[in-house]
Amino acid sequence: MKDPKNMQRLPSTAADPRPWLADYFRTRAHLASFKSDFHCDPACTRPGCKNPDLQVQVSLVDLLGAAFYLEESVSALYRRYYGLGLFSEERDDWIRMVALKLKKPCPFLGNDLCGIYPVRPLPCILFPEYLVAEGKFEAQARQEHFRDYLCFQRPLLLSRERAGVMARLKKMWARETLITSFYLFGHGPCYLDFNNLTQELLQQAGGLRDTESEESPEPGRVIPQPVLERFFLEHMARCRPFAEVEEKIDHLQDRGGQEEFLRLLQDDRLLRKLKQGGGDRALVFRFAKGKLQATRRSLLPGEYKFY
Repeated sequence: MKDPKNMQRLPSTAADPRPWLADYFRTRAHLASFKSDFHCDPACTRPGCKNPDLQVQVSLVDLLGAAFYLEESVSALYRRYYGLGLFSEERDDWIRMVALKLKKPCPFLGNDLCGIYPVRPLPCILFPEYLVAEGKFEAQARQEHFRDYLCFQRPLLLSRERAGVMARLKKMWARETLITSFYLFGHGPCYLDFNNLTQELLQQAGGLRDTESEESPEPGRVIPQPVLERFFLEHMARCRPFAEVEEKIDHLQDRGGQEEFLRLLQDDRLLRKLKQGGGDRALVFRFAKGKLQATRRSLLPGEYKFY
């Protein structure tokens, strides 16, 4: 089984990078089912594909794959079906990561079938088996959010071989998302700290009473996700580094842009550098006086998580 990081390098600049990407997706598709005993129940109504509360993060690899598979424009596909979203990463404070997301309900779902199944996003491939690999399956099965998911209503076991495949797929996902962030934003993952905006956001959410408290609300999902994302899109997305995202995605319409991104995807030195700027020195933005202010801060619980 081919290891993606050891795949043949892109050919010369005169060559079409699409064959390399097609080979990459064949490897991903093979790993998606290799040694797997999991199958979606035929009676499943695809709540994960339809529920807007379950956000699906995607990478530029996923966007390119969908565009090539459907033979559509990368730019047009992005504007119709994708966008920038905010992800809590299971945190219970006011920190959100900015990343590409698939609009919901999934625009590629038709008659309860995936219209881009061979190139579907990696999070769709990983779910729900990765929860077993991380020891979270039983806890998630008890959550009200997953009540209608048939895959949580029966035990799910992973063989040792399949657990190894899950680990490889997660490494591919880490590479894809880190390089996506670098291509779009010029560095690793971007985080937003909404702590200084809680009163304003609560007003927008209709959450303030006649007597306003001077204290910040308790950490957690007090402010609905749509309110956070609307504020981000109306104010923060106009600022750098987010303002140039659509222009950079437009560049992927050209062969040169595709080659540039895919060469970054194969750059092991760049990947190591981006990993070094992770939770200990994450780039965190705050929005104040109409501008985004960035600092390098730790996201570790003991230093930063609680206010």
